[in-house]
Amino acid sequence: MTSSNQVLAMKGCSGDYMDTAQPQPGSRPNGAAPKVALTRILAFSAPSLPLAALGLPLVVQLPHHYASFVGLEIGVVGLLFMAARILDIGVDIGIGLAMDQTRTRIGRFSPWLIAAIPVIMVGTWFLFMAEPGADAAYLGFWLFVTYVGFSMGSLSQMSLGATLSDDYHERSRVFVFWQACNVVGMLLALMIPVIVHQQGGTAAAGVQGMGLFIVLLMPITALIAARFAKEEPPRTSARRTNLQDMFSLLKSDACRRLLICDLLLMFGSGVTGGLFLFYFDAVKGYGNLAPALLLIYFIAGLIGAPLWTFIARRKGKHIALIAACLYAAISQPLIMALPEGNFVVAAAGMAIAGIVYTSAAYLLRAMMADIGDEDLLRTGQDRTGLLYALVTLTGKAGYALAVGVTYVGLGLVGFESNLGAENSASALLGLTLLFIGLPSIINLIGAAILRAYPIDAQRTAQLQAEIAAKRAAGLV
Repeated sequence: MTSSNQVLAMKGCSGDYMDTAQPQPGSRPNGAAPKVALTRILAFSAPSLPLAALGLPLVVQLPHHYASFVGLEIGVVGLLFMAARILDIGVDIGIGLAMDQTRTRIGRFSPWLIAAIPVIMVGTWFLFMAEPGADAAYLGFWLFVTYVGFSMGSLSQMSLGATLSDDYHERSRVFVFWQACNVVGMLLALMIPVIVHQQGGTAAAGVQGMGLFIVLLMPITALIAARFAKEEPPRTSARRTNLQDMFSLLKSDACRRLLICDLLLMFGSGVTGGLFLFYFDAVKGYGNLAPALLLIYFIAGLIGAPLWTFIARRKGKHIALIAACLYAAISQPLIMALPEGNFVVAAAGMAIAGIVYTSAAYLLRAMMADIGDEDLLRTGQDRTGLLYALVTLTGKAGYALAVGVTYVGLGLVGFESNLGAENSASALLGLTLLFIGLPSIINLIGAAILRAYPIDAQRTAQLQAEIAAKRAAGLV
């Protein structure tokens, strides 16, 4: 018979009382797990619109903007963007630890999402509205503030999403909507400079328009998520966590493989994004049409998302991600074959290459939720916030390294951003090698690492069944 203390412990970890002898969703291989209501998923995904609209220019437009419009030296810009992300890594870990111990009426993660609103609004305003002559200290300070807000918003949102379902395949569904909204947010952000250009505005005015878009949309979407996503209560009572917990998580082979893969794939994505405009302007000669090609690339990623979800449902999430890595490794070199001055053919080529764009981010984050089950069973602790802090950390580190390596690399090969196609042949070759070669190699390495990834649908069902049994016995 279950003791009263065990009943109280079970109530404390699940919020409302439930029959804990029943397996949790995801642990019932012979029955269909309940689907999360689409309205909840859309509410949870809503902040992806401004967060993605912020994340994109931090990699693509802002380094170019500060080098060409504000007037900072290109190597300094690269180092500052890399340094700001590295400094923000400690912030991610602190936020993750704090979130896991947060207990409020509206949940663990929703309060952090709300708190991110003013930080993002202020940081974005000053970062995007900089005038020519702003110095390195100005860029460094507002980059850091903006990254702190971005960490609070993105980390709390992803952690909230992990609470919406315990089912292996349903997690893919939750995070594919999250990634779809990310892509829509990037598309909306990319459309702003295009519209500004069509109206006779400058590239700088386009960047400022993106900043205004983020400032206006962030409070609306974050409040929608906090109100309507209806965050699930934690599966265990609150326990004090510290940095030792971070190293404990790294004992998991699955966690190590996922984090290394995330670091590599985000590095590759950062290289592609950071050099895209330079490559299609200086090497392919598309000038002001280069942002339109980037727009097509992202639209293709949105359209292609169901393909990777289909493969994940049939073969498993890590198999789908291996397929995506191989596709990216093959399609990236084919970009070199795109013609100069033929926008239609170039657009078709970028659509083919972009089909893979969304796969890594949402599959890796859905896989991290599965690792949370393994960690809960092993330790009895729900460390969702810290897990997503780690994957946010590796993602940021990958992008930071990408900005630093590529921009410093451009400086080393003698590439000048203001010269465009007038750069020397050796400088243009160096740009091409960075833009084409690095992402291809990185994706091949990522595919190799994922071959031995240990958590699939069957393993997740087993974990869920063992967790349910422990809960029934009052052990978790």
